[in-house]
Amino acid sequence: MAQDAMPLRATVRPLDLAQHLFEVELVLPPGAIPAGGVAALPAWTPGSYLIRDYARFVDRVQMEDGAGRVQPLAKLDKQRWALPPSPRGLKLRYRVYGNDLTVRTNHVDAGHAQIIPAATFFYLEGQLDRPVEVRFRGFPKTWRVATALPEGKTGFLAADYDTLVDSPFELGTFRQRTFRTGGAHFEMAFTGPHTGDEARMAEATRRIVEAAGALFGGFPFKRYLFLLTFTPKVRGGLEHRDCTSLLADSLGFDRPEGYYSLFQLIAHEFFHAWNVKRLRDPALGPFDYSRENPTRMLWFHEGLTAYMEHVLALRAGVVPWSHAARELAKCWSEQVQRPGRLEQSLEEASWDAWIRQYKPHEFSPNSTVSYYDRGEMAGWLMDAALREGSRGKAGLPDLFALLWKRHGDGGLTDADVRKAYQDLSGRNPRLFWDAYISGRGELDPAPLLRAFGLRMEARSPDPGPEDSQGEAGTRQPKGWTGLMLGQGAPATVQNVVPGSPASRAGLSFGMEILGVDGWRTASAADAQRLLAGPGPGRKVRVLASDRGRILEAEVVLEENPERIHRLLPDLRANAAQRAAFEVAYGQPFPRASRRGKTSA
Repeated sequence: MAQDAMPLRATVRPLDLAQHLFEVELVLPPGAIPAGGVAALPAWTPGSYLIRDYARFVDRVQMEDGAGRVQPLAKLDKQRWALPPSPRGLKLRYRVYGNDLTVRTNHVDAGHAQIIPAATFFYLEGQLDRPVEVRFRGFPKTWRVATALPEGKTGFLAADYDTLVDSPFELGTFRQRTFRTGGAHFEMAFTGPHTGDEARMAEATRRIVEAAGALFGGFPFKRYLFLLTFTPKVRGGLEHRDCTSLLADSLGFDRPEGYYSLFQLIAHEFFHAWNVKRLRDPALGPFDYSRENPTRMLWFHEGLTAYMEHVLALRAGVVPWSHAARELAKCWSEQVQRPGRLEQSLEEASWDAWIRQYKPHEFSPNSTVSYYDRGEMAGWLMDAALREGSRGKAGLPDLFALLWKRHGDGGLTDADVRKAYQDLSGRNPRLFWDAYISGRGELDPAPLLRAFGLRMEARSPDPGPEDSQGEAGTRQPKGWTGLMLGQGAPATVQNVVPGSPASRAGLSFGMEILGVDGWRTASAADAQRLLAGPGPGRKVRVLASDRGRILEAEVVLEENPERIHRLLPDLRANAAQRAAFEVAYGQPFPRASRRGKTSA
């Protein structure tokens, strides 16, 4: 289609903000569908790999032809509508319901409006490259609009539909901060009350931005927008090409960890301005919005970004190493003990994201891994492998810088990543990929010690046979069943580790634990205490309810195989290891006492 094609013109109006309803009027210009066409709404939004069926929030779809006649449109399937031949153009009008405050869905009320384009605006099939102009009319006069799209005389103009989908809108009385660095202009729009310090947030964001700019040698845009919305007990982010949408806990800033969590989220989503929005698997753009767009590289796009969020936040100096070390060790503990690590590779997890990552069931922990968390650990080990192979000269940040230099804003394949890895490390990438990307190898902490002088200490979650004063022999070790229970009451089984004592005894998902050794278990805490108390090698009688039927099982307790990990600096770390740490994270090598405590 010619670049000077007349745009679709979309006007958004509130219908009943208290009912979370708004209306979209879409004007198709003359010549857009002279022989008819199809209007469609996406089934998903880029960056969130799940079919969301946005059309379920849309109704009252009707058209007005050039003669002013109004009639409903014939629906072809769940998200497509037939358009009649209309040489003189056509006007569509439909109602949208938005009451889901996530970074992927619309949310409108009396306080603000978050408009997600994929969930809101129809496109013409076969005409994704046609420009779209968006206008807002009838909203409260005190409201402003924040978006990455440029504003023209009559509205906000997207060069094509892909650009529109990549540009969410925030309407309301948000608070705004701006800064300039590296030749680019940055804006921050804060929506909703919270207990934090916005000046601190803005300063941390500036430092994160500058750390990323230093890594890549500048910014691939002239303007970038951070949309920060605060609401209780929520955290999330979604990347876009020139902006990002962020959700943070409005009550989470009474302790430093609340800020650290937000800063890592900001670093994660901002790093996506390169990794996935520009450096991307060709499967991830241009998109088919009607169906899944699978890729085997989400471990690279998301998992490695999850590791790089630590690197950026540490280099920016907005998160201390002590916090990052706890987060990395916690993730390591979870991944080395997740039963699914033996069942699914990172490439398989990436490919099946659409049906497994975002649609988990009870058995999922036993059969899957997360390309986020497992990918984060793989990124950490890749950083170590690169530094070992290059003798400290290069790491994962350098791999991204090299890929950006070679490929820039364009397609990126697994072969490209392997080649960059080999060029920087001097090693055959097959060994690493077979262990951690294509294969299902166990995570090995040895490279972390060799590369960075960091050792992973594992200890049992059971304090063992000693009292609180350290006197041996006064406490019995706790038993382990392999049961994972929900919180509170009743004591419902959420998972059973395959091959565990509970599994061998026939206990399963959804059962309610009613009693242990004759004692009533009114809550999950009661059940866990009574199950663990007798200790390894002992037997317990468990009374359970399975869909209303009562059963009794004998469970032979075992020693708890789970381990809690701590990441500690090695007292014997040499100068090369210490230097590699400082180059990688931009912070001094941590100090440690002989008792293993790490300085903050």
